Amino acid sequence: MRYIFVILLVIVNLISYAQSYRSEIIQCTSLNQVKGDKLIRTDSVVLQINERMGDYDAEIFIPYSKGDKVSIENAHIEDLSGNIIRKLKNKDIEDRSFISDISLYSDDYVKSFNLKHSVYPYRIVYSYKITYSKFINAIALDYTEVKQPVKSGKIILETSINQPILFKQNRIDVPLVDTLSDVIRYTWHYSHTPLLQEVNRSLNDTEAPLIYAIPTHFKYGIEGSNESWKTFGNWIFRLNQNKDNLPLTEQEKISNLIAGIDDDKEKARLLYKYLQDHTRYINVSIKLGGLQTYPASYVSANGYGDCKALTNYMQTILKYAGIKSYYTLIKSGKDIIDIDPKYPSQAFDHVILTVPFGKDTTYLECTSKNTPFGYMGTFTQGRKALLVDETNSHLIDIPALTLSDVLCHRDFRVDLNTSEIELLVVEKGIDYENTNYLASEVNQNIVNKYIRNNILSGSYDLHDFKIEKESRDSAEINMKVNSKIHSLYKEYGKNLIITPFPIKIPLYESPEKRTTNLQLDYPEHYKDCIIYQLAGRVLSKIPEDVELDSVFGRYSLRFAIKGDLLVVNKEIIVYSGRYSKSEYPNFYKFIISIKNNEQRNYYLELL
Repeated sequence: MRYIFVILLVIVNLISYAQSYRSEIIQCTSLNQVKGDKLIRTDSVVLQINERMGDYDAEIFIPYSKGDKVSIENAHIEDLSGNIIRKLKNKDIEDRSFISDISLYSDDYVKSFNLKHSVYPYRIVYSYKITYSKFINAIALDYTEVKQPVKSGKIILETSINQPILFKQNRIDVPLVDTLSDVIRYTWHYSHTPLLQEVNRSLNDTEAPLIYAIPTHFKYGIEGSNESWKTFGNWIFRLNQNKDNLPLTEQEKISNLIAGIDDDKEKARLLYKYLQDHTRYINVSIKLGGLQTYPASYVSANGYGDCKALTNYMQTILKYAGIKSYYTLIKSGKDIIDIDPKYPSQAFDHVILTVPFGKDTTYLECTSKNTPFGYMGTFTQGRKALLVDETNSHLIDIPALTLSDVLCHRDFRVDLNTSEIELLVVEKGIDYENTNYLASEVNQNIVNKYIRNNILSGSYDLHDFKIEKESRDSAEINMKVNSKIHSLYKEYGKNLIITPFPIKIPLYESPEKRTTNLQLDYPEHYKDCIIYQLAGRVLSKIPEDVELDSVFGRYSLRFAIKGDLLVVNKEIIVYSGRYSKSEYPNFYKFIISIKNNEQRNYYLELL
């Protein structure tokens, strides 16, 4: 009887594990063979679908590019005992262009198929082979943001002794290395348990497996080298050189535009506005895809381009105006992903322009029609980038947003009798970026929802709102909101209780539940001034002021009586920084103290 109990317990544990994810990779093997200019990749996968929601993962996508050869070797459904239920038929394989909503056309394609079953759990077993006609990364595996677990994974890389590779790895064992005749084989084993989605978790020091492998020398369009950032940047330079041709008509426009202006920075500002007014961003990824730009004449003739083409076009018109600038590669995103200075490689997904003016350097985002001149927003600030120069490419530091760059200010005027509120909001940083986008791209209903979720919480009637921007060169935006609040206050005899207008604070995990380090890529800075019209009431007692000072930031809440007005001033500052799990409890204590004070009602006494 005891043995039956143990067997049942094992079965229950297995089922419990299997059901904790809607799907999981039971086994995955990837064989990567470097043969001259080609990379042959053969993947074999056993995918287990645990529940109905997991059927979304039963559609398999195999992306590739023009010139690559793709073949699906095998695909079938089987039960957990290995019995084959159904095999994939050739007619069930779809092959189509992989064009996104922002792509005009592309050399990206995808083969896909869908294998589903009605009895759970079931497994999809498949393998496919891709021969890449060009490649720059032999292996690029990073599970940091992958939500699907892998029970057993293996990556094999085979390369010639005469074609050495560079590799880096994190959170994974060193590879087994074998030499077979003139071939070196590297074998990595790994598994992956998805990380929890925690607020501001660090993506740079997680427990997820990561493997990157690149050839020291390669041919991708032209010969290139990953020996150093200088050699890699030189390859980018040569790949994109001689793309700076402007039609005569365009040259005349530029000459007329900057005529009479002597200051180079003012010339650049005018030309940046010209770029924004006469071009638009669209993905035109063909040929060498994400690496080689279209010539400036292409943008001039068509009025559009991707980040590479628009940046090259801006660089070209600056060059025509006698202003030196540098094509600059960057890894964009709301989270800063560190660039390893010791591992030169194609680690970027975006291009900006670096324009030196003596001791002052301006960085230009060339894909946005409404970004101010020189503004590096939350998707590009505070990280390393590769400045591309023919002979001296090198990593540079993009300036980080400061407290003044992200200061958001709310000014309230509140009538206690009518519960009417006049609100002026001045936004910078990420809030500016969101509202600036809303003002130009999105309908009024979405703006209404944004106000309720991000600017003014609680229950109220929103009468009207207006978004204003002082100038296109300003990195701040104003919003005026008129509303009538519900349940603004309660009055009991001589006691007056006012409901506050809290500043929105993220809901961080408690320390006992936190599993990852904390990464704050830019600071937060908020100020509120709330003026309550007391309408004849006279206060005899107001709340005590609150002051919090921490290594993580500051908080203040101050009350004052000015005639028949109650004035409340508050300020929140949270510094940027990176903190370990051992430091997190103190950070959490600081944030919770702010949150509690923000949500606490104001208790006042009347004469």
